[in-house]
Amino acid sequence: MKKILLSLLAAILFFTCANATTYTVTVSDYQFSPSTVNAVVGDIIKWVYVNGFHTTTSRTIPAGAATWNAPMQSAGATYSYQLTTSGTYNYWCSIHTTEMEGTINVTGSLAVNFGTFSIAPISGSSALISWQTFTETNTAYYSVRRSYDGNNFSEIGKVNAAGNSLTTENYHYTDATFDRSDKYIYYEIAAINKDGSMQLSAIKLFQNTGGVTRLVTSLSPNPVTGGHLMLQFNADAPGEMQVEIFDAGGKAVLSTQMSAVQGINNGHLMMMDLVPGAYNIVFFLNGVKETHNILVQ
Repeated sequence: MKKILLSLLAAILFFTCANATTYTVTVSDYQFSPSTVNAVVGDIIKWVYVNGFHTTTSRTIPAGAATWNAPMQSAGATYSYQLTTSGTYNYWCSIHTTEMEGTINVTGSLAVNFGTFSIAPISGSSALISWQTFTETNTAYYSVRRSYDGNNFSEIGKVNAAGNSLTTENYHYTDATFDRSDKYIYYEIAAINKDGSMQLSAIKLFQNTGGVTRLVTSLSPNPVTGGHLMLQFNADAPGEMQVEIFDAGGKAVLSTQMSAVQGINNGHLMMMDLVPGAYNIVFFLNGVKETHNILVQ
């Protein structure tokens, strides 16, 4: 038994050192994308400027971790941070504290070394979630978790684990309970160890081909007060969403672009210069065009 455990520990140490990952987070249009990252100690978070006038600034981080505050305000700007301590890192843009927040969930020692993790549709009504592990140490079970925004996850099922293993193990779970109207759904796997500790996999995006085809999923507040309009929109592929605002007479009063990543995106329109009244906003992205009505007070 001691030899097996020593072999497992040696394998875990090897994978921890060899499999360090760099996660890229883009900074644009009042959002960090992705806004939630699951990582392990030793991994690197790299923020990359796309547009706007922002920062990446630590807010609440684990004891012993280093704080950071880096401007993200010009083309080519990047900032990299290596994760040295397990725990939850919360950060934001210090300029837009109410609109731009991010979270990094960091696992310490690796009880599980995850391999391939994929989501595939089944007849348009279910999602087949598949993952593999290369090694496992005292793993009790896997918690399959789902999110409709990429940030807030809840458990939808459990799968028993091999427990202790030095060989590749393959796991599957079918989700037949997701909201059929949602076009994009996010999944993660939590490895629950026998001592109660937890380790998270990477987050995977699933495109529900049977979901409602709509570009903009929310606009708030409407009526617009304070000159700020927040929106959430879907993108089938990375790109630039064209936004044009017209007054009641059909005159264009604002034109801008918003960077988009595949999946769910968040945006912010500054409308302080618009006089009170009714407006039409036209959104165009990836061949989809939508018009929405708003009222500015």
